[in-house]
Amino acid sequence: PPINHGALAESWSMPDDTTFIWNIRQGVHWHDKEPMNGRELDAYDVEWNYHRYLGFGDFSEDGPNAAVGGITGGAEIESVTATDKWTVEIKLAKPTYDFLGKMLRSYFYVHGPEQVERDGDAKDWRNTVGTGPLQFVELVEGSSATWEKNPNYWGYDEKFPQNRLPYIDTYRALLMPDMSTRLAALRTGKVDMMSNTGDAAIYSMDDLETLQRTNPEIEVWASYRGADGGFLFNHELSPTDDVRVRKALQMAVDRETISAAYFRGHGRPAPYGMMLYTQTGWAWPYEEWPEEVKREYEYHPEEAEALLDEAGYPRGADGVRFKVKLALHDRYEPTHPELIMGYFEAIGVASELVMQANAEVGARMRSETAVWHFMSAGYGYDAGQSRIQHLCQNIDDFSYTKAQCTRLKDLHEAAMSSTDLEEVQRIMREADEITVRQHFGLVKSIAPRFSVNQPWVKGYNGESAMGLGERNQFFARLWIDSELKESMGN
Repeated sequence: PPINHGALAESWSMPDDTTFIWNIRQGVHWHDKEPMNGRELDAYDVEWNYHRYLGFGDFSEDGPNAAVGGITGGAEIESVTATDKWTVEIKLAKPTYDFLGKMLRSYFYVHGPEQVERDGDAKDWRNTVGTGPLQFVELVEGSSATWEKNPNYWGYDEKFPQNRLPYIDTYRALLMPDMSTRLAALRTGKVDMMSNTGDAAIYSMDDLETLQRTNPEIEVWASYRGADGGFLFNHELSPTDDVRVRKALQMAVDRETISAAYFRGHGRPAPYGMMLYTQTGWAWPYEEWPEEVKREYEYHPEEAEALLDEAGYPRGADGVRFKVKLALHDRYEPTHPELIMGYFEAIGVASELVMQANAEVGARMRSETAVWHFMSAGYGYDAGQSRIQHLCQNIDDFSYTKAQCTRLKDLHEAAMSSTDLEEVQRIMREADEITVRQHFGLVKSIAPRFSVNQPWVKGYNGESAMGLGERNQFFARLWIDSELKESMGN
């Protein structure tokens, strides 16, 4: 059954348009570690953390995690007050649509006040103290991270309410950047599971089918979360700054064939814009697209070549019109972009694939000097006003497309200031239509990523987290059938 209750905040209410009341769960204890020593968490701890994040109360300026505080709606918060030991009141400067959503889906870490006051910050994992089901006990750089059971955790299993969590005694995450190494460890029973957590999921159908042939006992879970490994066009760098070029490259790729052959029929090749097709009421529905727009997202290589000729990019003596660079996050395997590059070559566009590590991705997005024409990024989001800002320049630090679109910026500001759900949905649909007509993304089939586990891992159904970033919450609900594992020679 779905979990429909809070964690540290047991419940909440909204007595008026600018007030949120959070009822803090009683019986939650900090880990039994200096200087918190297992004392009970209360509303004053929550107040202290918000003050630290946002520069309220005794904090004269934003704390070291102010950026995270901004994600939780910090600019909209007027005050945070613990009105008693178990109640926190958050007052907003003005009514704000989706503030509750920001609170519930944002990264907000409640640190132990005594620990931060003792050490001056919460940067050293050896010192931090939490309240969760698992305690971080070891980090081996470049090798592994280890958590151990919190014996005084408050939670119970929703499926088996008589069972106190967590089940496992130790959880160890192994760092294995190479997929073939991870698969070899899984095949030999040295790894219990590979999931979305840590980007260890399987993206390649070839890898998955090989694994199923060699280890049919492995359990497989598919999850569809958008177009992983898709590409956004760079609107700042020639020639992808020309919408005719973007249309041509869109029409040069046969998604239907790729979906059938590469994704083995698991893909959904239908086109979409900024919003996922599942976001009913928020996305510009494909059924409403004019026929000429639909055609721009179909496979028409002859029309693509004509568009490139019209844009001033004829084939040269060597048959090449121009060259583009594709920057791919190294969590994704390169076969799909290589297929795309083959389609580009067929219309006279040379290309180069650049693999970049996670640490380079943020720098690439913030780069003032654009050197890539395509960047691998999420395209096809769930609902939220912030999605507009991810596609524009000068709205925040992230410039996914480098697009200078005044209308999108106006829509973003209107969405962020609105308190009316229907108005925000209308704004998002208009923004989505702009991204479709202007070809912000090279549409990729929505295809699954696959989590896999050994049969002795129990309680797992393909989850990657329970709440934003709450990975340990679902690990706490897993257990190992030791007898089965031993009987299988592991």
